[in-house]
Amino acid sequence: MFSLMANCCNWLKRWRQPARKITLVMVGLDNAGKTATVRGIQGESPEDVAPTVGFSKVDLKQGKFEVTIFDLGGGKKIRGIWKNYYSESYGVVFVVDSSDVQRIQETRDTMAEVLRHPRISGKPVLVLANKQDRDGALAEADIIENLSLEKLVNENKCLCQIEPCSAVLGYGKKGDKSIRNGLNWLLNNIAKDYEAISERVRKDTAEQRAQEEQEKRERQERRVRRIREVRRRRRGEEEER
Repeated sequence: MFSLMANCCNWLKRWRQPARKITLVMVGLDNAGKTATVRGIQGESPEDVAPTVGFSKVDLKQGKFEVTIFDLGGGKKIRGIWKNYYSESYGVVFVVDSSDVQRIQETRDTMAEVLRHPRISGKPVLVLANKQDRDGALAEADIIENLSLEKLVNENKCLCQIEPCSAVLGYGKKGDKSIRNGLNWLLNNIAKDYEAISERVRKDTAEQRAQEEQEKRERQERRVRRIREVRRRRRGEEEER
């Protein structure tokens, strides 16, 4: 009887707990299928997706989690903004185009740069080996080898799961189960260390904001100095006349 009451109390306590808020960054080279993946998770058609310029933000409910995903553009010129989102991320989704063998080295170098960043290192990483429906797509073992994935995640102390998938084969409940399984893996592993990751996110976010404020002040100071220098030169020119 007491055991039954205790179980009921525990269930009620878990039921009343607020949903855990989690932010994820989704990265990868341009044309890897990041936006198609996000749309499929949302239950929207992943077909006819335009390349992401900059970023897009998606909010969704996944079980007991309220998830925000930043889908970051993968072009070379835009990858520099990725680091601006690392501090608030609880984990990473890295999407790989399994069929683009010509860019596998670029993918590896980009992934290494992401995982080595001090605001990402140690956080769980889901690798989606996308476009498995295409001819010539690399198998899971080949992707692991070509990306030196085991070495990268061990060096940077990141829990990692790789899921071969195809984002365009369906969406919502009819979407690729590997994508849903991978996302569940990522969220569950974040939940296991939620408090520690949350504290790290709070600290990193505060440090980044302080850094941005400092850079803003320095830009303003440089601007003021330039204005004063222009005014000084003009006064000098007027005096010479």
